[in-house]
Amino acid sequence: MKRQRLFVVFLLGALFLGVTIAVVSGDQGLMTFYRTWRRMQRLRIELADSLRTVDSLSVEAGRLNDDTAYIERIAREKFGMARKNETIYKFVEEK
Repeated sequence: MKRQRLFVVFLLGALFLGVTIAVVSGDQGLMTFYRTWRRMQRLRIELADSLRTVDSLSVEAGRLNDDTAYIERIAREKFGMARKNETIYKFVEEK
């Protein structure tokens, strides 16, 4: 009787250990699920950043198509352009 009980306890322990290992590891295990979930979270953050970039670029494209004052400002600031009869002064810091 005692031997049978010991065998049943051993069998249940081995079964529990086997099920635990199968659930935690393997292709369908909890570790794979957790890694996939973390990757999905990172991809959601990356997607949100990309959508913000697309939105800002769309606004920029709209301004470049429609706003002549904005185009002039960009031409002056980034490219150093000027209108006819304007003089550009460039200040250089001394070291």
